[in-house]
Amino acid sequence: MNSLKNKIFPFGARIKRALFFWYKEKTISQGEIDKKLIYGLAPRKIPNSRQLKHLTKFLNPKEYLIIKICLLLILINGVYLGIVFVRKHIQYSPKIGGTYIEGVVGYPQTINPLYATSRDIDSDLTRLIYSSLFVYDQNGRLVNDLVDNYTVSADYKEYTIKIKNNVRWQDNDKLTADDIVFTFNLIQNPDFRSPLRSIFAGVDAQKIDDQTIKFTLAQPYAPFPELLTFGILSKNVWSNVSPSGATLNNLNLKPVGSGPYKFKSLVRSTDGDLKEYHLVADSNYYGSKPYIQNITFKFFVDYTQAIKALNDNQIDGLSYLSLDSRGDVLAQNSLFFHELVQPEIVSIFFNKDRNKILGDKDVRAALAQALDKNQLIQDVFNGIYARQDGPIMTSNWAYDDQIKIYNYSPADSLTVINKKPLSLTLTVVDANANATVAQKIKSYWEQIGVKVNLKIVAGEEAANIIRNRDFEAIIYGESVGGDPDVYAFWHSSQIGSKGLNLAGYGNLDVDKLLADARATTDISQRLNDYKKFQEIITGDLPVIWLYSPTYTYVQTKNVKGFNGTMAIQPADRFASLASWYINTHKKITW
Repeated sequence: MNSLKNKIFPFGARIKRALFFWYKEKTISQGEIDKKLIYGLAPRKIPNSRQLKHLTKFLNPKEYLIIKICLLLILINGVYLGIVFVRKHIQYSPKIGGTYIEGVVGYPQTINPLYATSRDIDSDLTRLIYSSLFVYDQNGRLVNDLVDNYTVSADYKEYTIKIKNNVRWQDNDKLTADDIVFTFNLIQNPDFRSPLRSIFAGVDAQKIDDQTIKFTLAQPYAPFPELLTFGILSKNVWSNVSPSGATLNNLNLKPVGSGPYKFKSLVRSTDGDLKEYHLVADSNYYGSKPYIQNITFKFFVDYTQAIKALNDNQIDGLSYLSLDSRGDVLAQNSLFFHELVQPEIVSIFFNKDRNKILGDKDVRAALAQALDKNQLIQDVFNGIYARQDGPIMTSNWAYDDQIKIYNYSPADSLTVINKKPLSLTLTVVDANANATVAQKIKSYWEQIGVKVNLKIVAGEEAANIIRNRDFEAIIYGESVGGDPDVYAFWHSSQIGSKGLNLAGYGNLDVDKLLADARATTDISQRLNDYKKFQEIITGDLPVIWLYSPTYTYVQTKNVKGFNGTMAIQPADRFASLASWYINTHKKITW
């Protein structure tokens, strides 16, 4: 019996196992058949729009809401990623074209290098229309313009200059050495009455060949190239103009130059006043050709009208904006305020002949340490003006950052003044924010016990006060130029009513250093001389150096490409004009 069971059950198990695998195989095969049938009826795996309409029949409301939220999030993220991609990969590049409109207070009279220094607008237009041997760049450094290269003789008295060979006048004549010598002779001719004449006393200009000129000086003068920034006149155009008719000639308003822009047209009012002046880029210009093809100057009677035009989007730029007018400008977020440092140092000068105690260096140091210059600049000038602590500007290549600086330390000042009681009269010219600055200084000094009488004078009185040294202490600004040569302000020979050494400062070592530094073109020697000079004079502290003002130039953000930090002259705001642009190309980069 047992043996029979053993034979039957293994056989039954085998049958059950065979039936199981047969059923499974049958099921899988049927599934595959079903899939093939479905795919045959609908080859698309992704549902179409008609099919999606039936989702609500298969999904409950909660599931359907979740799907809609997910789809919305996918859409939002897609848009965001697209924007990020475009911003990251789109590239704007300058495109030639466009018109730049600038508002200016006043109007031009003589767009002529012989006379342009007398009026800012004349100088502005001269800078754009005429070329010069040298120009200041956007950072206040002297660079070549017409000059290709130059050499200086061993005695530093002869400058041999070779000019570029591819320069043409806007009437297509070629510019040569004859034009440069001709212009120089007109400047020196007393009959033409050019304000530049006095600075070239004792200088001779000689043509060597068509591309070469030699200037000969009576005495060595290292900053001489700085004087050669005047525009060059065309000999062919101006040779028949008499001195008596030079300032009245029509060429003063319709000039022929060799600069990046040329005269196009002008617009007058019914009364004959100039309202607009139009320039167009000169396609034959030898230098970097500007992107902006047209420049229009609009002239206004005063800054109120000019600022209104800026607020009304009638102009793209304003030639100058005073600090106290800044609040009148609307939509400031749509504007660039370019703050260009000017080569001027405002200082407090002391006259020990009128107040003996001011001759004490410790007293002057106490007065210096009683002033918080940084806070003063912040309070009065919104932190825009540049602090100065010596006779050479911090932006100048010869500035020594190791000079002695008298930082704010009222406790030390109080100790000195308690030993040496002081009262003085502080004079200031009533212009710009000078009176406010004087009030601040008065407050600082009174905090350490100094008795201060404030004397605010009108601008027309200033010349006599300076000439007669009629002050005990005076706040006054001196234009120091782009070169570090400050001989005129600190050499002892300049003491007196005819000189600019207002502090009456005399130091034989300083005299020698200043004389040596201006008599050589060796940069390393000049740098060493000026370093020693700064070390001595900041130690002596004959004055308290305060700050340098800035020139505020306003442009809309439609104008791009401006770059610059300094303006030796207001016209130097155009130093980087070749890189300005209004029109742009757009392209995607990967």
